[in-house]
Amino acid sequence: MEAQQPTLKPSSSPPPGVLAKAAKRPAAPPPPLVQESAAAASEAKPAAPQTAQPSELGALSQVPMTVHVEVGRTTLTLGEVLSEIEVGNTLRLDRHAGEPVDIYVNGALFARAEVVVVQDQIGVRITEVLDAAAQGHAGSLR
Repeated sequence: MEAQQPTLKPSSSPPPGVLAKAAKRPAAPPPPLVQESAAAASEAKPAAPQTAQPSELGALSQVPMTVHVEVGRTTLTLGEVLSEIEVGNTLRLDRHAGEPVDIYVNGALFARAEVVVVQDQIGVRITEVLDAAAQGHAGSLR
């Protein structure tokens, strides 16, 4: 003899008593209000921009990002490329010696830096982290 499976009937309302139980629960108290004195508010320093720390980002902190440093640019014609790009030749760029270089993260301008030598390699020392809102990049990293 086979056991019959109970059939469920669709219902548009919850079982009796469920709404009554929910209505009897006390509402959560509102969050406390914090008031500052006028003197404390005038002495308050502007908040520094908050940046997410790697520990706060969880799995996102492991996402690889492409970082490149742009020393300068120039525009050449095809003829100039073919005739001027040879071993020993020098290309003039649009920046002067000593000017900061641009740091891009995933193609977005992120910071400026100065070129330094670290042991036998070149590197950059960050001199300015750019504000994305001021740059007009809505989808920036910060």
